[in-house]
Amino acid sequence: MANQLNQIKIEEGLEYYFCSNPSEQPIESKSTIESVKELADNLKPQVPIKKTRRKTARKTYNNGHWTQKEHRLYLQFIETNKEIMMKSDMKKQEKIFKQMSLVIRTRSPSQCRSHHQKFNPF
Repeated sequence: MANQLNQIKIEEGLEYYFCSNPSEQPIESKSTIESVKELADNLKPQVPIKKTRRKTARKTYNNGHWTQKEHRLYLQFIETNKEIMMKSDMKKQEKIFKQMSLVIRTRSPSQCRSHHQKFNPF
């Protein structure tokens, strides 16, 4: 029985795989299976793919003391948004320090908030 499961019949140089019953037609020829494997190997990319982590583009902000230019931009922003800066509720609703950091591009919103706590002109 075990011999009948894996019988290989050689005919005209081709090997055929048969099922357990020898009277059934062959499922696939060995040459067809090999050609499919070759085709699959040829479809694989020839250049090896390198798996690396993407570097996130993070903004770099200044550290330490504020420059004269940054402080001047801060004061100009305070003047233009005086009404919002006077009311603490409006600061949160308008996300004012996020807007301030967009004007002062070298500082983050948290740095702008901290600077405002120290140098609040009101």
